Amino acid sequence: MDNFEIEGIDLLTEAEKKEANKIIEKAYEKLKWKIKIDFLLRVIVKEYSKSGENFNKRKKYSIHAEISGPVQVIESSAVDWEFNKTLHMAMNKLAVEVEHLFK
Repeated sequence: MDNFEIEGIDLLTEAEKKEANKIIEKAYEKLKWKIKIDFLLRVIVKEYSKSGENFNKRKKYSIHAEISGPVQVIESSAVDWEFNKTLHMAMNKLAVEVEHLFK
């Protein structure tokens, strides 16, 4: 789909990329049903890891999601240690913002 774009996807593993596309497509369809007009969903993924001896251990993910288009800009963000959980949190916050705006 060309109605959403993911920046920073090259930081993710192949499994995380597949999961990200699946979650974002599903979230886009839900948001499209709520907004009822075409828009661009932009997701920015940032990954933070410790350097030195803990380099390969845990990574922290920061995800920023944004809707732009004929509607006003709607944003959400989430930070957590698990990628899927972080992405779901950002998409759910975005859905709540959309519901609040169009209520």
